[in-house]
Amino acid sequence: MPLYEVFSHSDRFHYRANLFSLATCFVILCTILTFLPPFLFAYFAEGFWIKEGSYSEQARVSYSGYIVTIDYTNSVGSQVKISSSYASLNTAFRDAFISGINSLASNDTNGNGIDNQFSIAFQFPFDDSTVVINNINVWLIFQYELRARQYINMETMALINLYSDAMSLASNPTVTAEGNLIFQQRQPIQSSDSDLEYNQTIIDPDSLLATSPIDFNPVLNTYFKRKYYTSYQSESLKWASGTTSTASTLNINITVNVNSQSIRFIPGFWQEFKWGWIQYLSVLLPFIMIFNRIKEFVFQNQLVRTLVDMPHHRYKS
Repeated sequence: MPLYEVFSHSDRFHYRANLFSLATCFVILCTILTFLPPFLFAYFAEGFWIKEGSYSEQARVSYSGYIVTIDYTNSVGSQVKISSSYASLNTAFRDAFISGINSLASNDTNGNGIDNQFSIAFQFPFDDSTVVINNINVWLIFQYELRARQYINMETMALINLYSDAMSLASNPTVTAEGNLIFQQRQPIQSSDSDLEYNQTIIDPDSLLATSPIDFNPVLNTYFKRKYYTSYQSESLKWASGTTSTASTLNINITVNVNSQSIRFIPGFWQEFKWGWIQYLSVLLPFIMIFNRIKEFVFQNQLVRTLVDMPHHRYKS
């Protein structure tokens, strides 16, 4: 009956040398060259430490307030009307203040338990039917919250420009705008901890009223210099004429969508380690194989002087 080889192994030779010998120095050098170059290669190849990562999150957003400015022309000339949810501002601009009706509807369109669509409507009645709308600026104020990585709670806004090509108010026009609230980053967020630096009012009426004349530009300059803020990305803008009547009314309908978006963050230590050791190991294995072959060749050929313990075989009868 023929026999087949089912297992084999090589003999193990033991090489001994003095602690302060060339053989010991050679082993130390091989060990250093086995483990250090893979680390340096993985590190400087920019694959060892992840300096920046990204993840997807839908922010928790709630509507807080508004400011609406309406630039128009009538028989007198160019005029500006203003309306806001800040009583002190309305009082300060009493000569230009226009009273209106506003309503809010929020919806969870994707069914994840977080409101992601805000429909905001304004109605502003005018006594003068000769009014021609030139431009409308709407500041929508939101409370914005991120939770998945670093906890961020801040007040943000959507600055919306509704440009009109000389729309007459006699036809009771309606302007409809739809867009997205986009989270903007000047730097990545952290992977943990909390940041409440911007959890304060963007529009401070007391500070505005302290300047003469009242200027909103410093508010915008400060806001857009923040490391985190939101902006409004317009998707559609439509002006439509309504039914002509003696009562002239300007209707503004704005829909703001809050979608899940990619957010940049700085990974924590364990996130970097989880990725880094895989990169290191993938480079280390070939080095281990190569230097094991080198050491085997050097010691078998006695290129460095050592005492060789020959393998001892045991045979069973």
